[in-house]
Amino acid sequence: MPEQRHFVLSQFEKKISQSTFLIVDDQDFLCGVLADLLRGFGAYDSHIAKNGAEAIEMLTTLNPDIIFTDLNMAPVNGFELTKWVRRHPDSRNPEVPIVMLTGESDLKTIYGARDCGVSELIIKPVIPQQVLARLYSIVTAPRDFIRAENYVGPDRRRKKDPAYKGELRRACDPMEIDEASEEAKQAGEGIRTLVLSLVESVAEFDPKCKDSLNHLLENITHLKQLAVKSNNPSVAKAISSLESYITAMGLNGELLPALLRDHLECIATLSFPGAVNSDVSEGMIQNLRQSVASNLQDARQA
Repeated sequence: MPEQRHFVLSQFEKKISQSTFLIVDDQDFLCGVLADLLRGFGAYDSHIAKNGAEAIEMLTTLNPDIIFTDLNMAPVNGFELTKWVRRHPDSRNPEVPIVMLTGESDLKTIYGARDCGVSELIIKPVIPQQVLARLYSIVTAPRDFIRAENYVGPDRRRKKDPAYKGELRRACDPMEIDEASEEAKQAGEGIRTLVLSLVESVAEFDPKCKDSLNHLLENITHLKQLAVKSNNPSVAKAISSLESYITAMGLNGELLPALLRDHLECIATLSFPGAVNSDVSEGMIQNLRQSVASNLQDARQA
């Protein structure tokens, strides 16, 4: 087994060393960090564009093997660049893997990246392990490329079971098999149903009303019970962050509805098995914890 792993790593390292990279970001510092990381992995052929518009111009002559792009840039952002690469007739390689970097971990951003055809997502701050993991996934486990009327990009479903015998959506793409138990599936559905109800109530939430606070805490307790049944550690962490925030700030009547919604959206996203990979889910949870810590610090200083 060690010899086989060494062979796989050697093939990966060889592939990376022979690859051409395009780094698209309006921050010189981050471009330099990524270029240095790639050199550390053995890749020396990296090109840099300051934004999506400059990248599109470069792509008329450059044919990179992998693209790293930031999300928030002007005049062409990462979503727009990805759509151009995937769909524009002048794109030389619509199937090139695209890794998007963003400091935003909300549901809209994650689904937006997936639906415009991004191959992998990295939540900032960028760390070497994240970059290496995304590259390893791209090189050693490439996903089928899908061309449909409403979507062009890598297969959005990461789990496949070649032994599946049920109805197919397309001949080359078996329906995803969820290995979770029936109880876990029902618990996940229960989490999403309860979260939807809470999102609606948070819109009219009065942080100074004790009854509202107690009702919220009762539902958090229910969410925790469902998280145990769903066997989903990421959901449990997000619920724990929400509970800690409510416990710390609730008695002072200073809960921020926006931060409550952020937690609930994260919980809903993570309740879908395989919706995001482990690194992205950890990034989402870390962002929640940082937001809570910042809010608590602001409250102490007030």
